Amino acid sequence: MTHVLPDASRTSADDLELASVRAAIRGEVERGPNEAARRAAAARANISKGLERDIAALRVPLLATRVAELAMFGSLWALGGWVVMAGVHASSPPLGVVLRVAGTLVVALALHAIALLLHDGVHHTLLRHRGANRWLSVLLGASVLMSASAYQAMHERHHIFLGDARDPDDYHNYSGDRRLIWAMHYLRLLVGSFLYIALIPVMVAKRATRSEQRRVMQEYAVLTVVYAALWTWVPHSLLVHAWLVPIIPAGIMFNIRSLAAHGITDSQDPLLASRSIDAHPVVAFFFRNENYHLEHHLFPEIPSYNLKAVHRLVYPRMPHAATSRSYLAFLRAFVRQSIRLDESPIGVVTPSDADVSPPNRRGS
Repeated sequence: MTHVLPDASRTSADDLELASVRAAIRGEVERGPNEAARRAAAARANISKGLERDIAALRVPLLATRVAELAMFGSLWALGGWVVMAGVHASSPPLGVVLRVAGTLVVALALHAIALLLHDGVHHTLLRHRGANRWLSVLLGASVLMSASAYQAMHERHHIFLGDARDPDDYHNYSGDRRLIWAMHYLRLLVGSFLYIALIPVMVAKRATRSEQRRVMQEYAVLTVVYAALWTWVPHSLLVHAWLVPIIPAGIMFNIRSLAAHGITDSQDPLLASRSIDAHPVVAFFFRNENYHLEHHLFPEIPSYNLKAVHRLVYPRMPHAATSRSYLAFLRAFVRQSIRLDESPIGVVTPSDADVSPPNRRGS
């Protein structure tokens, strides 16, 4: 069995609060044996040896950065909503359509970014104060029709059990039929986020602990009151056009990103179980650096705005990795392999010390 050395970059007990972080750093798992977690921790130790101090410096959540992100994407949502409503009330039908489409896409970008900030929240990397982190996450989750604690309960299991039969996001844990697995991949691409919102209460009821279930019930009670108040006091036209309709394209963005992160990978190899996308800087900005998803799984305690820095540190040290030139390149390869029901990992590369961008691609 591989022995994993403790990571010298640990700075405080708070850093180890989440089980996913303990699993990533030392392969420690509280819910029974998990060799996959130990393999991932060993891979992390190997690629970060000698970089512990640099990685530790990237861990601390920065309040000013978070405030700037919240203000920026909140303002983007408001701007998009204003454009949408200008289109709704435009006297010229063609101009109205243009404004509504443009405004809807702007709001969708903002909502998708808010969902990614929620993702930081469930990893306790949004704010340093745990209580503030939780309730800000609840607010962000409410914006995208999600209970933050429900999301955290399931997402923690995905991190802890990636490569294990208990990973709730690995389709091979539900079926061995390749046709059915490919159908589930396409379902994820088309409607995955919407199904997740609808089914996560059921998943929590089946898989979460009693304390997690209590937190989720508390949040759903709060969300019910908030939504009822909004529906009572805010004009329905504004809610529908500047919030509910844009959630559809935001969900599609989320589907593409999540499929690219884990679709057609090798869950048994921690360096091939997740995929990083060499996205255009504009895409990476709106995706809050979550295109570096391999690095996120190996270092889940790192705030999203520092994932690019982690990538630059550790990517050249990886003996192999899964990547793609872009999200479109991944989707093209995904469609090609689906025709053959080919489940070999998409975009396996051998990183080079000369370039931190993914070189030597074998496929995309």
